[in-house]
Amino acid sequence: MNSRVAFGLSCYTFPFTCGFLRRDGHPACPHPMNGLDLVELAAQHGMAGVEFPLSILPDHTEAGMDRFGALLRANGMTYVLDLPVLDVEQARAWLPLAKRAGARVVRCMVSDFLEGARAMYAPDWNAHMREMIAKLLAVRPLLDELDMVLAIENHQDVNSDDLLALCQAGGSRVGVTLDGVNALAVAEEPYEFARRLGARIFNVHIKDYTIHPTPSGYNLVRASIGEGCIDWRAMLTLLREIAPGATWHIELAALNARHIRLYEDQWWRGYPPRDIRAMLPLFRFLARHMQPADAPWQTPWERGASAEECERYERDQLERTVRYLKTELADLVGV
Repeated sequence: MNSRVAFGLSCYTFPFTCGFLRRDGHPACPHPMNGLDLVELAAQHGMAGVEFPLSILPDHTEAGMDRFGALLRANGMTYVLDLPVLDVEQARAWLPLAKRAGARVVRCMVSDFLEGARAMYAPDWNAHMREMIAKLLAVRPLLDELDMVLAIENHQDVNSDDLLALCQAGGSRVGVTLDGVNALAVAEEPYEFARRLGARIFNVHIKDYTIHPTPSGYNLVRASIGEGCIDWRAMLTLLREIAPGATWHIELAALNARHIRLYEDQWWRGYPPRDIRAMLPLFRFLARHMQPADAPWQTPWERGASAEECERYERDQLERTVRYLKTELADLVGV
């Protein structure tokens, strides 16, 4: 099928339905969706591709990847390989397999830290960065050999300075998976964050949050596109200008609120000093988009709802997101 829209679908739109969440030590979803199911769902919406780890494919042997690649081509789709925190041996095992299916872009993370709380997890952030640069250099020959690029996500841990340093160290095959709204987790304004990274953006997560005040800072809560704090017409217009070759994937992400504690001294120990004037764009953004203090924000997962309600919540948010993109932003997403 010929794709009708310019965006694809990431499995992390469905943390519950894809089986990533657990309750009482057991998978919370009784019948998780796998990678082939995700392809089918994306095809139903005429999407351009999918993004997920090999671990959710039923068969990721060489023969299985050949069949997967044929399925993608039959549906006019691309595949972005999702790696977790960059690991050299895993990259050496997974990249050649993903290449068989036609992948060129590989998304990865440099940590699994969340909420910008770097001091809690890595007291010496500079040492962590040096370790990640060494891993990038070890993987770079494989990227050259396979003609692939690595796109590091700002996963509520790295700021724009970190990403630029990683890209410079890694060379032309190392870039960014931009999760623009995650800039809020490291106290940066989303549009300025994107502008700083510019052409280094190889992949984009279309994701949004609502922002809810707390005594320590703010909660970031998952939202359908068009219902959160990002002006996606402005963001996609900007991305077409500065990163015209980037792939785009819907990634509605976590069912748990992310608490950004930037009013606490400990939170800032994970960052170098910053001129308060450089933070004015963030403060203006927060002032425009902060929800009322008494606005409800818990997701069905956080309320302990049934599996059926959690699955329905994820699917409904996707449906609203696709409808919004295809109607309100049709001229940008290629309908």
